[in-house]
Amino acid sequence: MLRALVFVLLSGMAYAAPNEITGPYQCKSGSSFYVTSSADMTQVRLRMDGRIYDLDEQRTASGAAWGDGQWLWWTKGSDSFLERNTVVVAKDCLKKPVF
Repeated sequence: MLRALVFVLLSGMAYAAPNEITGPYQCKSGSSFYVTSSADMTQVRLRMDGRIYDLDEQRTASGAAWGDGQWLWWTKGSDSFLERNTVVVAKDCLKKPVF
């Protein structure tokens, strides 16, 4: 029982706090986008190419992801990628430092 409780508590720590993922991202492919997280981390707003997409939290085996059926943003640690209609459109995306 204790082992199951520890697993449940730790599984809720799969991603960072909202202020740690909110910000601009730059990808090795040259793509860039901006993500804003809700306070409870159940939604993110993706801003890319002048458009805004509201994405809902998705289940993952590892990391954290948000999607809307067309777009999927997945992140684990400092790395992330974007999919559109199950095709990766931006990978190796890192949050840009904000000064």
